[in-house]
Amino acid sequence: MYVVASEISDYEVRRELIRIKSEGIRLLDNLREVIEFLPLTKEVMQKAAEFWAEARQSHIPTADAQNIDADMIISAQWSLLSQEFPGRDVLIATTNIRHLRIFAEEKAMEWKNIIL
Repeated sequence: MYVVASEISDYEVRRELIRIKSEGIRLLDNLREVIEFLPLTKEVMQKAAEFWAEARQSHIPTADAQNIDADMIISAQWSLLSQEFPGRDVLIATTNIRHLRIFAEEKAMEWKNIIL
């Protein structure tokens, strides 16, 4: 089993920890010693833009049109990992599957329901 997270997830958690002046930032920093954080590469961002546009064209808004859409970025990273590792079960573990299921379908799962 190989567990990774997205840099965009770190960003979303970190900004709130900074806002509330939480000591949890140290724990978030320590998490980097346990799992890898996938970078936001040109390829990832281009795929995320494609997903965002496809969702919008299908009249499925996933975030405010002016905001960066973290769910589409995570979906793009999932898609690219799935292509990189064909035949492997690449899952998105989350607490909110709604927008992630648009492209990842059943591969986006509530983290507590994943059984290995």
